[in-house]
Amino acid sequence: MASAPKAGSAPASLGRDWVTRAAAQASASLQCGGVNVARLRRFGFHSAARDAQVLARHDRRYTLELPFGGIEDQENSGNCWLFAPLVLARAAALQRGAVEADETFSETHLYFVSLAETASATLDDVYRIVQRKDSLDRDTLRRQLSQEVMGLDDGGEWEWAFNLIEKYGLVPARGMRETASSRDTKAMRVDLRERFARAARAIRARPGAYLKIREQALRDVVRILVAHLGAPPRHVKHEGRTLTPTEYAQHVGFRAADWRVVISNPLLPFRRVYEQRGSALTRGRGRFNLRRLNVPQRRLRALVRASLERGFAVGFSADIDRNDIDHTRGIMHPGIFDRGRVYGSRLIRDLPRHEDIYLGVATSKHAMAIAGIDIPRLGGAVKYRVVNSWGRELGDHGIYHMYAEWFEENVFKLAVHESVLDARERAAYDDPQALPGGRFY
Repeated sequence: MASAPKAGSAPASLGRDWVTRAAAQASASLQCGGVNVARLRRFGFHSAARDAQVLARHDRRYTLELPFGGIEDQENSGNCWLFAPLVLARAAALQRGAVEADETFSETHLYFVSLAETASATLDDVYRIVQRKDSLDRDTLRRQLSQEVMGLDDGGEWEWAFNLIEKYGLVPARGMRETASSRDTKAMRVDLRERFARAARAIRARPGAYLKIREQALRDVVRILVAHLGAPPRHVKHEGRTLTPTEYAQHVGFRAADWRVVISNPLLPFRRVYEQRGSALTRGRGRFNLRRLNVPQRRLRALVRASLERGFAVGFSADIDRNDIDHTRGIMHPGIFDRGRVYGSRLIRDLPRHEDIYLGVATSKHAMAIAGIDIPRLGGAVKYRVVNSWGRELGDHGIYHMYAEWFEENVFKLAVHESVLDARERAAYDDPQALPGGRFY
C-alpha cells in the first residue's frame, strides 16, 4: 500500500497508467449509475441533462408586462451594452405614446459615436505614455502602447451608453440602419487597430507634432467608420418636426442622466456608492463615471418590482455562461439541467454567491432588460420577462423567462430610474467612495 505523501512534498505527476485506471473507474461508475453517456456524447449536454420536471412547471404567465417594441439582434458584435439601454428608451417612449409600437432606435448611431470617442481618448492615452517614456524601460513602453492600440474591442458599461445618449441623443433606426459591419464588427476593428498602430508610431517618433497627428488620425477613423457604418444624421424627422438627435431623445422622454446603476456584491459593504474613474467614454463627464450603489440582493429584487410598477423597464447584467439557460425555450433556471443525469452524482454544486464572486466562477457578462414580472398573490416574484438582443431565433421568440432562483445566483447589476431609489440612496451618488481594489466584482 502506497504511503501518504509527506506534508509539503510535491504530488506525483500524472502518467499513462494513472489516467488509464482513473478513466476505467469513471466508466464503470457511470455505467453502474445508469448514465446515458451515448446520448450525452451524441446530442450534447443540454439534450441529455434537461430536467423534465422544471419544464413541466414552466409557463408564460406574467402579472405585469410593459411594452418594449421588437426584439433586436446584435449578431456577431459585443454590443449588448448598447442594445439593452435602448430597450429602456423604447419602453419609456412607448409608455408616453411618443413613438409607434414598431419604431426602434439606432444602435449603429451609438456604436459610431462610441468608437469616435474611444479613438479620441486612446490617442490622448498614447501621447501621455510617450511623454513618460524617459522613466519607462523599452519593454514597459511597448506593452503599454500595444495595450492602448488593441483596446478598441466591443463591449461597454451602462454608464457609457447613458453618457453617449445624453451627449449625442437618439436616432430612429430608419435614420441610421444596421450594416454588415455593425452586425459583425471584426473586420472594421482590425483596420481601426492598424490605423492606431501607425498613429502610435508617429506620436512616439514626433511627440511635438501630436496635435497634427491626432487630427489626421481622427479624420481617418471617421472615414473608416463612415465607410462601414454610414454617417450619423444631423437631424431627425419626427411627427412633421425637424429635431436634432438630442432634441429627439428629449421628445421621446428618455433622460439618460436620470438613470443609476446598482450592484449587489456581498464582498463590499452595503448601502455605499463606489466609483471607478477614468473611462475613455466618460472622461471629463464625472457624473457618468462608473458610480454604483451596492445593496443586498433583497433590495435588488425590490427595485426591479418598484421600477416595473412605475412603468420603467429595468436594465440588468448577468452571467450567461453557466449551464443553467435553455436557449431553445428561453428558460433561465438553475435547475433546468440536472448534472446528476450526466455525471451519475452531484459533482457540480453551486457555491454561495460571495464565493462565486471571490473565485471568479460567476461575473457580469451580458446586458439585457426586464419588461415584465410574475407575482403571485402572496410572496415574491416567481419569474421576470427578459428582453434579449440575440434575435427571435433564440429563446421564446427572443424573450427569456428568468426565474427568481436564477436571478439570485446570476444577476450582478441593475440600471434603474432614480425615482425608485430612496432619498438616502440618491444622495449617496453625490458622495462616492473609492472602489477597493479597483474592481466591482
